[in-house]
Amino acid sequence: MNPLLARDYEVPKKPIFLLEGRDVVQSTEASAFVSNSVTDSVMYSTNGNLGLRHLSEVERVGFKTEVLMNGLYHEEPTDISEYMGIPRTNQVGASICTVDFDCMLDGESGTLSSIPSRKLSLDDGAYRSHCSDVMSADGGLIFDTKYVRTVGLSDLSTWGAQVCYSDFRLGAKGSPVPVGSDTKIGFCNCVAGSGAPHSLSVDSMSDGALQIHSSHVTYCSHSDLNYRIELVVLISIDQECWDVAHQQMDHVHQCSLTSGKEVTTFTEVECVVKYGDTYRPLQAEVEGTAWIRESESGTTSPFSRDRYNVSAGGGGGGARDGASSYSNTESKEHGNGDRDGGSNSAFLRPGSWHYHTFHSSNKAQKSYVIKKRFMMPLTPETVPDSVVLTFRACHKRDHAEQRPRALPTIEEMIADQKAALQLFWKTFDADVKLQDELSPSRSSLPFVYNAFRMFMVSHGLEGGLSRSGLSAAGDGLQFNLSEYIYYGLYYLLTQPEACLRLLKSVYHMLPQSRKYARVLAMNHGAVFPLNTISGVHSTHAANVSNARFHVNAEIGFLIALYDEAAESISAEDRLLLLELMMESARIWPQCGEWQDDHTVFRLDNIAGTDEYNSNASGNFYVNISARRHIASAFSFLDRQREHLTEEQLNSVFASLGMSRHEMAELQAVGDGIVVPQRHERLGVYMVHDNFDTLIDWGNERAMHPLHLNYHPIHIYRRKLIDVPEVLLGMLLYPDEFDQRDFQQNFEYYLPLCTFDSPESLFVMVHALCRARSNFSQPMPLLRSLANIDLDNIVYSAEGGLHFSAMASTLPGLIFGCGGVQLSRKGLQVHPILPARIERYSFTIKWRGAVLRVLVDRANITYDLLAGASLRFIHGTPGERIHLHTGFGRCPETTHLAIPRTSQSQVAQFDGVVLLSDCLFDNLLEYSYRSWYKTLETLFDTYRVLHNRPIPSLTPEEFIEKVVYQHEDGEISFSGIDQILQRRGLCLELGTPEDAEIVETRYGLANAKLAEMTEMVVMSPPPVNAGLFRLLKGLVENGVALAVVSYSRTLKQLLASNPQLARLFVASIDGEEAYDWKIKGQPHLDLYMRAAEKIHVDINRCLVISHHLDRGFNAKEMSKFRMFIDVEDPFVSSRFLSSPYPSLTPEESKETGRDNPVVCRLELSRIPSSIDELEDMVDGRKM
Repeated sequence: MNPLLARDYEVPKKPIFLLEGRDVVQSTEASAFVSNSVTDSVMYSTNGNLGLRHLSEVERVGFKTEVLMNGLYHEEPTDISEYMGIPRTNQVGASICTVDFDCMLDGESGTLSSIPSRKLSLDDGAYRSHCSDVMSADGGLIFDTKYVRTVGLSDLSTWGAQVCYSDFRLGAKGSPVPVGSDTKIGFCNCVAGSGAPHSLSVDSMSDGALQIHSSHVTYCSHSDLNYRIELVVLISIDQECWDVAHQQMDHVHQCSLTSGKEVTTFTEVECVVKYGDTYRPLQAEVEGTAWIRESESGTTSPFSRDRYNVSAGGGGGGARDGASSYSNTESKEHGNGDRDGGSNSAFLRPGSWHYHTFHSSNKAQKSYVIKKRFMMPLTPETVPDSVVLTFRACHKRDHAEQRPRALPTIEEMIADQKAALQLFWKTFDADVKLQDELSPSRSSLPFVYNAFRMFMVSHGLEGGLSRSGLSAAGDGLQFNLSEYIYYGLYYLLTQPEACLRLLKSVYHMLPQSRKYARVLAMNHGAVFPLNTISGVHSTHAANVSNARFHVNAEIGFLIALYDEAAESISAEDRLLLLELMMESARIWPQCGEWQDDHTVFRLDNIAGTDEYNSNASGNFYVNISARRHIASAFSFLDRQREHLTEEQLNSVFASLGMSRHEMAELQAVGDGIVVPQRHERLGVYMVHDNFDTLIDWGNERAMHPLHLNYHPIHIYRRKLIDVPEVLLGMLLYPDEFDQRDFQQNFEYYLPLCTFDSPESLFVMVHALCRARSNFSQPMPLLRSLANIDLDNIVYSAEGGLHFSAMASTLPGLIFGCGGVQLSRKGLQVHPILPARIERYSFTIKWRGAVLRVLVDRANITYDLLAGASLRFIHGTPGERIHLHTGFGRCPETTHLAIPRTSQSQVAQFDGVVLLSDCLFDNLLEYSYRSWYKTLETLFDTYRVLHNRPIPSLTPEEFIEKVVYQHEDGEISFSGIDQILQRRGLCLELGTPEDAEIVETRYGLANAKLAEMTEMVVMSPPPVNAGLFRLLKGLVENGVALAVVSYSRTLKQLLASNPQLARLFVASIDGEEAYDWKIKGQPHLDLYMRAAEKIHVDINRCLVISHHLDRGFNAKEMSKFRMFIDVEDPFVSSRFLSSPYPSLTPEESKETGRDNPVVCRLELSRIPSSIDELEDMVDGRKM
């Protein structure tokens, strides 16, 4: 890829989250510096209908959850002028409410003493956090909390949360308590005294106040300590969006101020105290508080929402009740907590006010707040075992809904999720094991986490799947229908029934999409918008440069593929899909025109899925998608004739008003659409007709994303892509292209891709694997795609999760590494094992069966996990395989292991490992000059400091001590250490994190790295032309190559030589050598690890290196096929070569090898062909 143009998706070394069993847990190392918004997004809960975004505990032991609801929010136009075009809109009404839990101790929230542990269970779907050693403000009371939150699956409108306060510990004698605290007041489920405490919040004190306060602290005995515990549940509703009426907290009715949509919330809140074997429920007080705009209040609310202000009570400024007030202080309406009785059964409404007359940035001041609180005393004599606060809610969209007889308990909701997930995990598998994985299960985590998320949202798919999956409010709640192709592919492979629900959500948009087609001057058909909430296009007309109809074709693609993949489809669903297919396809004749005597149908000025190429005609992706869409529509119709009656089919066409004449015209248009041909000179398909005439990006480092940093015209004039449409078309319709197409188009478009969207990573992973097969390196792209949210790679946690990236991760593995193709031929599987991957596995659901594919170094293994029979094609050109549970006289065949074979066409070896120093001319000269400058800087300091001469580093000393340095173990710069000690200097080794100015050996190495990097950038060392030709020949003959170095400059060297870099399928530099504790030379660990990464046995591995004439062990070297020592002029011009190590007769007999194990290669005699190299290895040419 182009480093100047491509967006960087670097995955951090230290993960933010870890996988422990089936639990996603926050890493303790990362929790201190990672934003809580990352945790809030990753740990949120959803069932596809409700989204619960938890706001992480920071300083106080409070638990806050924002509740989002699918299908409830809507668009609100923001344009001042009214017109019939496409308005600019905002999302309104997704957030129903926020729910707060708090524990107040004498009016103050408990303070956290450490970062809570947080985890999300993938087995039961529940989120849990544990806060240890929560303290009261005076430090006299310490306790723990355990919080759990879950959503319902049996009823998608339910959710619940529970906090358990336990392990209460009163401070020892001498604990400081502020003067004025009433330590003798007792309570019995209500406030028994009204004396306000005079303690101050430490957080709000100035230094002076703190000194005064500290001087009035007294110390009391253990027996004098007692506290008023106030447990609070608070529901807060934004009055900018909702009108509110409520009956206590148990029955709340909301009506949208902009759309009129209604939602009714039923809740149950209970608090139970445990003393030994006794469980004691507490009664509650209820308050409802509205924000009221005073007529002359201007633009600022007169009421502040101060949850800790002790004088905020509505009456009696010193009332102790006011200390716990969460909300605004006017218009309080109290109840006694009796849901069924008394004068409180009527709905309570806030004072009237007008939505559009007040706009303030402080939304917290415009909330209707309903609070329920439970109070109890805590003294040394009444310390409870635990206090459990439970909240359960049910949100219904109809105000006429009756209250459920009983809401499910937390335990029942968790049990429902556990049962559903158990069935899902039973037939789902997605696992990747990397060879260079530092954290256990790091690579497996995103696959199982993303699968869990996609499974949970699948329950509410008929309501649509938003971009963020209800993980955050804002633009992420829009339905981006151009992402539905990725959602659909995922569900086709894992949950075909969920793919049907996704298609039904599109079907529900048909009425609005038909209207949208009329807005676009189309007489019939439906046009599905790119971005929508209710079926109406959510993009302003000024931002739409060209019409975009590719979504219609992608919907048709998913319908046709679902028909292939599903085991059975009901007649009702077939009629629904047929209507959706035909209505989406019939727009194409209205989108173009006939040319060339009615022989060619042109689709011009229609943009594809790539935002950066939407201003030209002849779009490749649009043409191939439209042609295949129409063809799929008629094929789908023919298949339905086998399942539906003629009367049923006629009823569909009658309802659509689709005549036979229109059908014939549609079929003719499909035959007349011509997909643009390969470029004559380049041999690749162009994105559009004018793509080759665009301007190259140039030498400027791009700012990402481009559409937010550059004018659209600036982007349209450049030859670049975001989503590679040509490669996406090849992925969706692989039967129209050959291997050469994949190779040439991938190589052409890779350096032009900006990778501004996650989808581009997925498309490139697939194209890379198809183009380079076993020599591809998909893991950097695939890891970036998989970890976008888990590692917050693009710093977008506030906007929620990226469900397009989640949905693309598994298909990236399946279509890329797994080589899966879904086409007219059925299911085809051609797995590869790229470098760095130790093994991987995945499952596919196809026609009612579940196939597991496991690929490791030895075998490709197929297992039939479910279903009676499955046929598919393995490999290329293709072997037909039938797995089944047995039929007739045929015994069952549910397991098949096929040995992996080498791709090498060379008889003597399968792989080559090269030391990077051999590849470049005079690279040691660069290294010497870098060390010379670095050490001179250090020596100059000590020359002045000690007023004594210190000799400079000479080339001969550099060769003796650095080039031929002998490491006993891991890299420790022993040669540099000897150079320093010769001059009376002794430096510690240090760590790789040491800055350049730190006087350690690693600090010096970092300074040398900076010097050499600058030299390489300013004047890249030339690549050895002879070796480059030889390496290209090796790759063309299927030999895997790896490049290694003990230096950390390898990445920069490869970046400056992209043509050379693409020859290698694996690399190891000094940074990785440090991470994996690889021993330095003359040990062979570096070469062994490289051979392992490219899946080559070391006895079939050739090593090309430098300076093998000192210190190496012949017996260890004999384990490899051969070592070749390439001449280095920097050394050979100063020193004569020593004899190479050789095997003794005993060692030769023991190893079965003859001498030599090392061959010297002069620069003037580099083999020009593989034949000459094989002759050298055979010993026929020395």
